[in-house]
Formats: sequence, structure tokens, C-alpha cells
Amino acid sequence: MQAFIQELDAQFGTDQAMGVYFDVEGMKVSAADFDARADEFQDKEYFSCLPDGSSATCCTNYAVQVRNAYPGRVQIVGFHNENNPTSRVAIEGIHPGGHDFAILDDRYLIDPWIKLVAADTDQIIYDLQDPDDAAKVAINYGPASCWEPV
Repeated sequence: MQAFIQELDAQFGTDQAMGVYFDVEGMKVSAADFDARADEFQDKEYFSCLPDGSSATCCTNYAVQVRNAYPGRVQIVGFHNENNPTSRVAIEGIHPGGHDFAILDDRYLIDPWIKLVAADTDQIIYDLQDPDDAAKVAINYGPASCWEPV
């Protein structure tokens, strides 16, 4: 299963892999080009997008990209911080209000947003059947009983 986790990480672990681009006053610019030309864009209006045009700052939209990659195999779940106060996301205010993420095959928690937007951790894939990963999930995301379908 480690190979599959590495495959998932390669598929969702970078802005480039996720297909993030920037809309700079109507011009589509790749994340790599945006970084290389940052000075050129500093006085312009821009926002980051995912391949479907949705905002690349919204955790739910990242979970949707995972679901789109694995049709019929992904459930998007999340929580409101007040309903999951023991999660590190709530305790540290990593995401105000709450947080959404993807569960693949009822086994893998996939959360690109936590790395790519919040810059909180490098691990974005957790195997819920692995005791070490399950312990990390319990700390970061709280008990699964606090998660609700989105």
C-alpha cells in the first residue's frame, strides 16, 4: 500500500500536480509561471484557481478535485470547529470555522489543502488502517464521529 500512498501524494501533493493556476485579470497563468513572474503581477488583481475554475483557497474545492479523480470512490467529509473542539485544526485555528477533506475507499484521508494552502504539514495522505496514521488523524482532524458528509 505504500506505493499507492506515494502515487496519491504525487497526484495531489503540489500545486502543479493539482493543476493550480492563477487568473491574473483574465489571463490564465500557471503556478510555476506566476512564481517566476511575481514582480510583474504584484500590482494586478489575481486569484488562484483549480482546474475546474473553483477557488484554490477553499478546502472543499480540493476535496472535490480528489473526488473528480476517483469517481464513486470518494466521500467528502468535514466538521465545524465548534463541533470538533479537540481537533488540532480547531485548537490552532488552522482553518477558521471548520474544515473539509476527502476520504478515498473508506480508507485514505486525503487533504491537499492542509499543505498547499495552510502550509501546516507535508503529510496529505493518511491510511486510516495504519495505527500511526490513525493516531495522527485523531490529533489533527479529531474523532471521525465529529465528521459529517459535505
